[in-house]
Amino acid sequence: IGTSYDAAATAFCFAWMENQVMAAIKSVPLGQTTGQQILFSLRPEIAATIDAASGLKDDEIVSFAPLLGILSSRHALQYSRIFRS
Repeated sequence: IGTSYDAAATAFCFAWMENQVMAAIKSVPLGQTTGQQILFSLRPEIAATIDAASGLKDDEIVSFAPLLGILSSRHALQYSRIFRS
């Protein structure tokens, strides 16, 4: 689509981070303004993360999060769920 790697990676990282902040806003008493301040303060982290990721070789890229898989499977069995999916 003609988008550069940096632009696509920045958009992806921001969208992921915004999703996490929105979940935090719904989960704890955190206002919209505070959420926006958090996103604003994390902007340098996006650039640093993209720089670090772009320097990785293919065999250095992994997504290993076994605890995430375990917790995800338990999500459906919880008595009370905050976000129904």
